[in-house]
Amino acid sequence: MKELCKLKEMFRAIYAFEVLLKKDFGLSINEALAICSLDKNSRNSGEMAEELGISLSRMSRVLGALEKKVLIERAAGLDDKRKMVFTLSPAGRRKLADLRRRKPAFPPLG
Repeated sequence: MKELCKLKEMFRAIYAFEVLLKKDFGLSINEALAICSLDKNSRNSGEMAEELGISLSRMSRVLGALEKKVLIERAAGLDDKRKMVFTLSPAGRRKLADLRRRKPAFPPLG
């Protein structure tokens, strides 16, 4: 039971962190993690979903939100034109640099 109560504290901290991210950066946690995932190279949605530990359908919604915010760009894959790959846009690179510079603080666990 003690572990379950600790998990509750973790969820509260994650929620508080997401509220901060949305307020200060206009991003959900998954959007911020996706931006970080695209830092070094282009990725497809399956690779990103696996890395972030979320479903493909959730990843699709995250990528759609980032596209609406013009933080990522989509292109056909080199090997398979049916497979889309994503990269950071110039605005996405600036957003990632801002996240790194301002370093949002994760709330302490009770």
